[in-house]
Amino acid sequence: MPSTEQQFLEFYDKNVTKIYRYIYFRVGSREATQDLASEAFTKTWQYLKNGNRHIGNLSALIYQICRNLIADYFRYNADMPIPISDISDKTSDKIIGETESTIAAKVEDCFRLDQIRQCLRLIKPEYQELIIWYYIDDFEVSEIAQILGKSEGAVRTSLSRAIGALKRQIEAKN
Repeated sequence: MPSTEQQFLEFYDKNVTKIYRYIYFRVGSREATQDLASEAFTKTWQYLKNGNRHIGNLSALIYQICRNLIADYFRYNADMPIPISDISDKTSDKIIGETESTIAAKVEDCFRLDQIRQCLRLIKPEYQELIIWYYIDDFEVSEIAQILGKSEGAVRTSLSRAIGALKRQIEAKN
């Protein structure tokens, strides 16, 4: 458990990419993701700074904070459209000088990723989280169980259902 600012900064460096990616896949907006990720780390630091050092798993705590922030975000921004600039992670300057087949492959990958993102947003938020944590952030079932406060068996069952739901959404789009 980080007891100093330096230790917390090390925790931040180790986890910021995962937290950012998790939030981004849930909200879809880079600006909102940056704000929410920053707020999540700030709240976590404040929680630690206020003497709450009996935390069993700091990663579980920050993901729970993220879940609450995302719920609040959707509660207050339910009708907000996602900016078109946030749909793709690729920029045109990265493809200059590449062969046509390489560019076509990258465009196809972006298209598939965009389809998955769109379908992911159509399934239950609980399923979204499971898929992001397990397949994108490479969390173990035991880590997800700690974050959610559930048994590993319950997480495995929910993960299986989440994959089924995502698969049905993808098939419906094709």
